[in-house]
Amino acid sequence: MQQHNPASTSSSQPQTAAVLPAQSTSPEQVVEALTNASVEQPKPKDEAQLTDEQILTQMQAIKDEEANAHPLVDNSIDLLELEAEYANGSVSFRNKIRNLADTHDRMRRSRGDGNCFYRAFAFAWFERVMLAPHKPELHANAVRAIEESKDLLVAAQFEPLAFEDFYAVTLETLQNLVNWTPDQLLETFQQDEISNSIVMHFRLVASAYLKTHPEDYVPFLEFGQTMDEYCSMHVEAMGRESEEMMVIALTKATHVSIEVAYLSGNESDEVNFLPFLPDTLPYMPPLVLLYRPGHYDILYRKSHCLDGVV
Repeated sequence: MQQHNPASTSSSQPQTAAVLPAQSTSPEQVVEALTNASVEQPKPKDEAQLTDEQILTQMQAIKDEEANAHPLVDNSIDLLELEAEYANGSVSFRNKIRNLADTHDRMRRSRGDGNCFYRAFAFAWFERVMLAPHKPELHANAVRAIEESKDLLVAAQFEPLAFEDFYAVTLETLQNLVNWTPDQLLETFQQDEISNSIVMHFRLVASAYLKTHPEDYVPFLEFGQTMDEYCSMHVEAMGRESEEMMVIALTKATHVSIEVAYLSGNESDEVNFLPFLPDTLPYMPPLVLLYRPGHYDILYRKSHCLDGVV
C-alpha cells in the first residue's frame, strides 16, 4: 500500500486519517491505530453476492443433511433414553420425562424433516390397526376413512391427477396390514417413496378439510391470507412444519382422535396432555404423540394403563 506523508499530501490524493490517542503513545499504539483505520476488506465475492433466497436454501440443505442421518421412522426405544438428551440441560425436562415414564414406557422417533407430525400420525394409526387382529372393525373403519378421503379431496376441487397416486399408496399400505408383521410395517415407512407418498396424502387431506370448512379457520389466518394461499404454502408443501390447525383438521377428516403430550419448558414437572377429537364418536382410544418444540414423535402407554388400547 502506498504511504502518504500527512505534512505534504496533495489535494488530489485523498487519504484516510488515523485517529491517534491524545496522550503520549507508544509505537505499538500508533501501529494499532493505523491498522484500525484501514479500509475494511470486502467480503469474498461469492459470499457478498448471496441472495436471501440462496442463504435460506443453504440453511435448508444443512437441515436436510442433518435430518437424513436419521431413519424416517425409527425402532421404538425406552422412554427414559430421551432423558439422556437433556443430561446437561433443563432439570424441568428431565423431571417431566421421568413422570411421563410412570404411564408411558416407550417412544418411537420420526425424522425431524418438517413432516414429522404427518408421518408419526400415519405410522401410529396403521400400527394400532395392525396390532389388533382380534378387532377387525378397526381395520374396516380405517379403510373406510381413507376411501372417504378421496371424496373429500374431490369436494375441495383437487384434480385426481394431483392426488390419486398418493391415495393409492396409502390405501394399499393400509389394506396390506392384515398380512404384515411389525417389521414389515416399519420397513415400508422407512422407504422414501412409500413413506413420503403417505405423508403427502395426509397433507392433502388436512388441506382439503380446511378448504371445505373455511368458516371455522379463516379467522385464525394472518396477513390477510386466503385459505387457498395458506394451504398451498403451509399445509400442502412437503417439509413445512405442522401447526395446531393441521392437527385439528386431520383428526376430524380421518375420525381418529389424538392426544398430544407437550414436553415444554415451563416450570412444572408434569407433562400437559391436549386432546384432539373428531366430530364423530371415536372408534378407538386416541393415538399418543409426544411434542417437543418443533417436533413430533410417537408415544406408547404402559400395558397397565391401556384400558383397552391395542
